[in-house]
Amino acid sequence: MSKRNVAVLDFGSNHISVMIGDKGVNGTFDVRGFAQSSYSGFMNGEILEPELLSEVLCQTILNAESNARAKITHLYVGVPAEFSIAEVRTKCLNFGRKKRITEREIDQVFADADEFSSSPTHLVINRSPICFELDTGERLIDAKGRTSTTLCATLSFMLCERNFVGMISQAIHDLHIPNVEFISETLAESMLLLQPEQRDQCAILVDCGYLSTSVNVVVGDGIVHMRSFSLGGGHIVADLAEMLNIPFAVAEKVKRAMTLTGKPSENDKISIEYNGNEYSVDALSVYEIILRKVRQIAKMISKSLEDCEYERPDFIPINLTGGGVSYIKGVTEAMREVLGKEVKIVAPDDPQISEPTQSAILGLLDLALSQNRAEGSILIKIFKKHF
Repeated sequence: MSKRNVAVLDFGSNHISVMIGDKGVNGTFDVRGFAQSSYSGFMNGEILEPELLSEVLCQTILNAESNARAKITHLYVGVPAEFSIAEVRTKCLNFGRKKRITEREIDQVFADADEFSSSPTHLVINRSPICFELDTGERLIDAKGRTSTTLCATLSFMLCERNFVGMISQAIHDLHIPNVEFISETLAESMLLLQPEQRDQCAILVDCGYLSTSVNVVVGDGIVHMRSFSLGGGHIVADLAEMLNIPFAVAEKVKRAMTLTGKPSENDKISIEYNGNEYSVDALSVYEIILRKVRQIAKMISKSLEDCEYERPDFIPINLTGGGVSYIKGVTEAMREVLGKEVKIVAPDDPQISEPTQSAILGLLDLALSQNRAEGSILIKIFKKHF
């Protein structure tokens, strides 16, 4: 496999995806191979049915290799928010004289700030700058090449649970992939979906998936606040199935057929055909069930932001992505009523792959390709962990 043709694994809350690809013309993605498998997912930081994980992971990787007609030699595994934490540290170097800042000084300030090597539960998978400050008081993202007597840095460290790394590494052990690295899914999505000017002033990214939602505050090239909770689009489907007494697969179709932009009348029906049977459900009941759960998710998003210590402007919107609720028409308006701020759907800016459901895996691919081509980059530097 070409050095420029990398593979990424997206560990979603109800499916596992593997993508092999590169960057094509005009910055678009050139996907060489893709495979996806359903699995039980994870909730509350625990993988459901872990005894089946190895089979699903290995088969998905093998299918992606078959589609790409290439053997994976370097795999980047995306770590979901539920298995990771974000830590912010500030460190200053005093040179005693005017000094031109090089990558050596940048590495030094990162090393001095990294106090996590002795952690028995977590390991650093990514590190990135929130900002650097010079002796003039100037704040910037990249200090390399500037001259200063001091270098103060506010830095973001993404940490992954060692148990998660061990479980995934063991599950794919028999595939004998030479290089396996773990990278933050949250960081990858943020860098792909949010423009630098958004991140410079502070941005909020919410990924609502099937069983899990992550809430992230992004500044510069780093995560300053990250929270997750086990509530997503799958819980809406479960409520519909239970309260309307319909099969789960039918409930999923009902959810996709509903819009929250206008309240249905009492006589409106939604008809779904499934496995040769026709199901007719009360549209008003569907509307109320979905709206109740969407509002619950919005309240949890608000609660997840309450303990963020980083000051953020009131006017910044909430950027919503992921496959949990983003395709429900009217969901942004429903969430806005609870959150009291603008909510907008964000997705990859690629003509071929532009759905919010693809945000995580394309973010991982973009970050992996950037690292693969530019070893030593200080903007998003990955600590290599080989297992």
